[in-house]
Amino acid sequence: MEEKSTSSREVRILGIGGTMRAGSLSLKALQAALSLAADRGAQTVLADVRELDLPMYNPERALESYPPTLPWLMDEVRKADGIILCSPSYHGTITGVLKNVLDALNFLNQDEPRYFGGKVVGLMALGANSGNVLNDLHHSARGLNGLSAPRTVLVPGQVIDQKTGEIADVGVTNRLTSMVEQVIDLAKRLRPS
Repeated sequence: MEEKSTSSREVRILGIGGTMRAGSLSLKALQAALSLAADRGAQTVLADVRELDLPMYNPERALESYPPTLPWLMDEVRKADGIILCSPSYHGTITGVLKNVLDALNFLNQDEPRYFGGKVVGLMALGANSGNVLNDLHHSARGLNGLSAPRTVLVPGQVIDQKTGEIADVGVTNRLTSMVEQVIDLAKRLRPS
């Protein structure tokens, strides 16, 4: 888990994503989005699903029996003004590990407001043909009481520099910038005063 902040610290954006693979391209894409948010004055927090290392969600299991990364994630969801989700396509849908992390957020069902609490959620998918991933992320965000930002982004893997994580395509960078700006703007508007 990694946190970046800027001087203004106006809006707090939580990014959740990655895969269990070291050097995950979807994690690099998510980090690029969070870097854009930090450049625009947001405080950013990364929840890498590999580092969270959660066991399979079991509704009969007590929160206290989960690793400390789950209560940490729950607190970060509560503190966030906006959220960005990113997944590659695994067999035409989101990864099981990301879905498991989202399922484990069921522990936020007693919060008021529940789950994502009506916060804006930016949606990203790795792969040029990952439209179903965006649909699945939208359904998950909505099921967790989140509001999807209008701009969603497909990031083809070949445009990501595997060493630096930089995105080498102007069109993708522009779409990512647009999505990040929408998340920040809507987060400011939706944040309770």
